[in-house]
Amino acid sequence: MKVVHKVILTLLSLLVLGIVIVTVQQAGHYYLTPQIERPHLGSSHKMWKPGGTYGHGLGILGSLMMIIMFSYSMRKRVRFFRKWGKLPTWLNYHIFLGITGPILVTFHTSFKFGGLVSVSYWSMVAVALSGFIGRYIYIKIPRRVSGREMSMKEFEDEQHKMTAQLMEKYHLSEEQLDLIEEMAGVEKIKKRGMLGFFTVLSLDIIGQLKQRKVMRKIMESTHIPRDQIRGFRRALHKRVKIARQIAFWNAAHQLFHYWHVIHKPFAYTMIVIMIIHVIVAVTLGFTWLL
Repeated sequence: MKVVHKVILTLLSLLVLGIVIVTVQQAGHYYLTPQIERPHLGSSHKMWKPGGTYGHGLGILGSLMMIIMFSYSMRKRVRFFRKWGKLPTWLNYHIFLGITGPILVTFHTSFKFGGLVSVSYWSMVAVALSGFIGRYIYIKIPRRVSGREMSMKEFEDEQHKMTAQLMEKYHLSEEQLDLIEEMAGVEKIKKRGMLGFFTVLSLDIIGQLKQRKVMRKIMESTHIPRDQIRGFRRALHKRVKIARQIAFWNAAHQLFHYWHVIHKPFAYTMIVIMIIHVIVAVTLGFTWLL
């Protein structure tokens, strides 16, 4: 099923990409035209304005995505839905909707922001941007395939298992293991507490160069057979990842808590004002295709 969901998400992403490309091709000139001159563009204005045929349709589709996105919260909190698929799969769809929904809604606005609904729009932008940060923190908290969080003891056992594998299969010495621990930045991450987030982020982005140097140095000194190099690289990468996650364990949980405190108000503000916007639009007669 994991492969099936990957295929579905890929196809949906390609579909949305196609919509974006066609929209830019067809309405690019309209969006680049000053707002005061757009009503004079005739059919283009009728199609691509927020209440136009295509502009309104993009708004409906984007808004539906943003509403469906909240089903992830129901899956987490409502007992009835807990048996419906694995939480990581729901999260993947949640992320997809949280990215594509705002893109389509942005085209719906025709890049005109003002009034009460702009509060909903910028709240939506804040939700989307903070979502990337939340996702990064989320993956730093180790979980099982089901999405259930692993305990510290379970994860430490996993670390001991990886260390034993490096020592027994690849004959690494204590000095080389200390070198791996140093490369992982364990002490730096622990000392900086929640600010260790930036340390982990920088190590994940630019630490690859140092990791390659250490890997090369270890391989030269231990003479790992060519046919085992790929397996050794995977094992080393996993050992470094585990070391960083354990070092960042407490801080990650604190950050994730504070992230929820910030993320939720924006999400609720977005959805409430969006619903008000839809009700007002329908009441005033702005219905799609009618």
